Amino acid sequence: MERRLHNIFLLLALVLCLLRFAYLRADFPNHSPWMMDQAKFTDEGWWASAAVRHFLIGHWQVTGDYNPAVAVPVWPVLLTAVFRFTGVSIVAARAVNVFFSIATIGLVYLLVRHYATETVAAVAALLLAASPFAFAFGRLATLDTMVDFEFCLLLWVASYANPRRIWPSILLGLLISIMLLTKTTSVVLVPAVLWLLWMATKKRSLLATLYVGAVAGAGMGIYLFAVQHSRYADDYHYFFDINALADVEWDRTAFLLRQLLRHCMWIDRVLYPAALAVLLLSLAWLRQLWRNPLFTASWIAFAGDAVYILRRQDDYAPRYFLAMLVPLILVLVLALQELKIRNRVLASLLAATLALAVMFDTAQVLGFLSHRQYQFYSAAESIKAIVNADPHAHRLLLGSSGDQLSLMIGVPSINDGYSSEDLAQKLSRYQPGWYVGWNELDQDILGSLSAFRLDKVATYRVFDHDERNLLTLYRMVPAHSSGGS
Repeated sequence: MERRLHNIFLLLALVLCLLRFAYLRADFPNHSPWMMDQAKFTDEGWWASAAVRHFLIGHWQVTGDYNPAVAVPVWPVLLTAVFRFTGVSIVAARAVNVFFSIATIGLVYLLVRHYATETVAAVAALLLAASPFAFAFGRLATLDTMVDFEFCLLLWVASYANPRRIWPSILLGLLISIMLLTKTTSVVLVPAVLWLLWMATKKRSLLATLYVGAVAGAGMGIYLFAVQHSRYADDYHYFFDINALADVEWDRTAFLLRQLLRHCMWIDRVLYPAALAVLLLSLAWLRQLWRNPLFTASWIAFAGDAVYILRRQDDYAPRYFLAMLVPLILVLVLALQELKIRNRVLASLLAATLALAVMFDTAQVLGFLSHRQYQFYSAAESIKAIVNADPHAHRLLLGSSGDQLSLMIGVPSINDGYSSEDLAQKLSRYQPGWYVGWNELDQDILGSLSAFRLDKVATYRVFDHDERNLLTLYRMVPAHSSGGS
């Protein structure tokens, strides 16, 4: 019976995994719990911008513009390799991310098998495959899904460490460097990996940890030295300047903590409350769960991400919670195994809760697929046609979503929100022919656009958030030639 359940769970997980490749041109789901997340119209383009520019204009960097690849180069390097075969394509970029989201499910299965039974591992794989949270963000070409994959890979490698092996520590150091160069804030997940390594290496824990630190430190140090002595140094500093955290407002801590606990429902409306119940149960009665290194590592990872989100105060987005999903699933399936030994009634209750989560989550995923929309993609195609049809306007877009449109339609762009030099100076240098804005024009930006007249060309209703649901294309006419236009 156990073997049959194992196979059924894996088969269902496989079907759900394959569904992630369906309709990759579709917009991020409208009216989802994560509608406020701006990644759906900016971040895909930002993180892919270096790879896109490499093929559109011949080089990664645009002087004075937003060039994040210098701080987080792993994803754009990977996309550059992919685009050599596919050309610049948002479908190709999203397909790569879907691949990593599915590979993460496989790693979770292997990881849990190391600490629990294969049936419990299959349950973990099914829960992650059915997650609408992972489904929605796994189909966006952003950094968070790849970080989840790298984190699970690190945990898996750490689980194979022992006092007689050095190679896991060296490999962990290399992989930690890669994860930090994928997304700098992934550093909050490193303590969980080190805990698992510490528990696996026992008497040689300190030495193994020193190896990891030395290799990771050397990798990051070499990269930092190379960047600081290159022409990308200013872009590197600018990246961290604009992402600097605001000062802590200690009097708002209680409010922010309540907000954090409430917004964790973004992860899963069934799994999150169930994991909190498991936490309370493990503290009050089922304390032997804490002897499982993976259980403790999962809570360390959850806490690390929670502290990071709290530190950002009000400046966060739903995708920041994605790193908590795998730890919650690990906690739940490890608790399920322990309860099957300690208390059959509670085990049955937890199993029923997880089955309910799979049913609700699968229904939501199928709802996303059956009610898919292409508003943003259609708008992008229309913008491309308009730009290509006007030979008199410079074929260069300006706007916060310009990089996103470049990835979608292959038209070069520069950013109006992030500029390492004065925006007016940048516009004077590059003379963009088109401006793409959301809803009302930003008054702060208009001052920098005073050298141009903006002629509205087309408006598109896109997405579901009141502040970002109307995309408008303007033709930028230089003021000195406006009289003759």
